[in-house]
Amino acid sequence: MQEKFRKKIEDTLHSIDGIEKASPSPFFFTRLEARMNREKNTWEKIASFVARPVVALASICLVIMINAAVVFSSSDAKDATAFQNNEIATVDEYSQVSVIFYEYENTKP
Repeated sequence: MQEKFRKKIEDTLHSIDGIEKASPSPFFFTRLEARMNREKNTWEKIASFVARPVVALASICLVIMINAAVVFSSSDAKDATAFQNNEIATVDEYSQVSVIFYEYENTKP
């Protein structure tokens, strides 16, 4: 049992003998420098500003607050409209004028 365990340890230690240092492709640093020195256009500046976590979080919070304000204010307006409609209906019930347009004189014999 001990011998199997020692053999696994030795195999594990010898498995890293052929490892070499990783190196980038030949023109990697040239392309990296060119990208870093390139001037950003207006849209890239706007996108980089909006992509910041603070701006994104603030925008999400603002949208949620506006939605909450609309929901709560619309429910108050709906209650007021319903109350006003009920009030108008009761006034209309007391002042009904009975006019029927379907009673006309038949002129044909």
